[in-house]
Amino acid sequence: MSPDARARLYGFFSRIFTKELDTEALELLCSPLGQELLPQTHACGELVASGDASWIQATYNPDYVHLTVVNVVPYASFYLRDDAMVEGGSSNPVADFMKSFGFEVDLGAARSLAPDHIGIELEFMATLCLAQVEAEGRPDLAYAAKIEQVQRQFLGEYLLNWAPIYLFAVERCAHTTLYKEAAQVGLDYIASDYEALSSRDRDE
Repeated sequence: MSPDARARLYGFFSRIFTKELDTEALELLCSPLGQELLPQTHACGELVASGDASWIQATYNPDYVHLTVVNVVPYASFYLRDDAMVEGGSSNPVADFMKSFGFEVDLGAARSLAPDHIGIELEFMATLCLAQVEAEGRPDLAYAAKIEQVQRQFLGEYLLNWAPIYLFAVERCAHTTLYKEAAQVGLDYIASDYEALSSRDRDE
């Protein structure tokens, strides 16, 4: 899969888990990409009623809050720290990793307590994939290969260390087909992408 296509997939799942749905997000869900990735959600008829703002507020938004604020915690540090605390300070290892590659997180804009939020980590992967697209247009392809190595490192050392736990919990606890299916398909994609990157590395 091309880096550009991978960026679209990471961006798609990042948007779903970063904040509640709005008109732009609904357009993304109803796009050909959304229909391809989430067939159960489209087949069950949930999105048919999604043009009604009151329906969104009554159905999707409470489920989003349920899965990211109230009952399930979308931060890596919660799962990885011994004290199960969300690390919003300067000692957050994900923040350090992102900053080392020039990725600055605006926590206010993301409405996030810490930079190790699932949506932010997925967006970071999308950004790395887009950087690879740009790098592959340069004469020195070694730079593009280096960016791909960073992607593999981030997936293996950070995102996959905790995202499966969170996404399994979302799949189990979600009230809507949308979030249940997005968690399942998103996790399958992240795992398969890491395997593809690792396979290419072994072949080189």
